[in-house]
Amino acid sequence: MANEKLQSALKALQGQITIAENALKLYRSKLDALEKSNRKNPVEYQQTIDRANSLQALIDHYRFIYDERKELLDTLKIEKRKRTKH
Repeated sequence: MANEKLQSALKALQGQITIAENALKLYRSKLDALEKSNRKNPVEYQQTIDRANSLQALIDHYRFIYDERKELLDTLKIEKRKRTKH
């Protein structure tokens, strides 16, 4: 029961991390486009860099949590307790 809940929570977290990674790719491609264009808007460019950096920090933070919990789930084998007779 607990393992199933943890597995579903980890699956949801992995989905959110994937979404964030895709958004980060979009920010990086936007940065590339801004760098290639001659009309670089410094405010827009700095905002995009800030967003990409903060998103990368969030991804790193939650990726660490995901990996830690995934390892816990892989090593955790809860054995059913044997009942003792009185």
